[in-house]
Amino acid sequence: MSIKDAVKENIAYSKELIEAGIDGANSARKEVLEAEETTDLVATAAQESWQPATIGVLAGAICGVLADDRKPVRGVIAGGLLGAVLGFAGSFAWKTRPITSAMAHKAGKRITQVRDGHWLSKHPINYG
Repeated sequence: MSIKDAVKENIAYSKELIEAGIDGANSARKEVLEAEETTDLVATAAQESWQPATIGVLAGAICGVLADDRKPVRGVIAGGLLGAVLGFAGSFAWKTRPITSAMAHKAGKRITQVRDGHWLSKHPINYG
């Protein structure tokens, strides 16, 4: 087998792994969001994440004032924006963890299936 063929084979295998992972994550996301107990999970998480974002603005503004001696207004704005983003993103990620964990689990299962199929194609088992 030439290097060119090996590279083509590895690229095709990598593409297959990526597609399997994306397919698994998408199917898990659909399953979780269509389940009755989690239908409004994302909307609820977004609504409940504003309080941590507000706390992040305050903490970031205070840190911005303390960090930027020359231009405290710039520090307040930059720190407040960064704190808001971190507060909202952290809270949103925590509240939507059932979706992300299901997506990761299903993606891992699909990738394992592809890996097992690839290994079996390279190492056939003869039940003789």
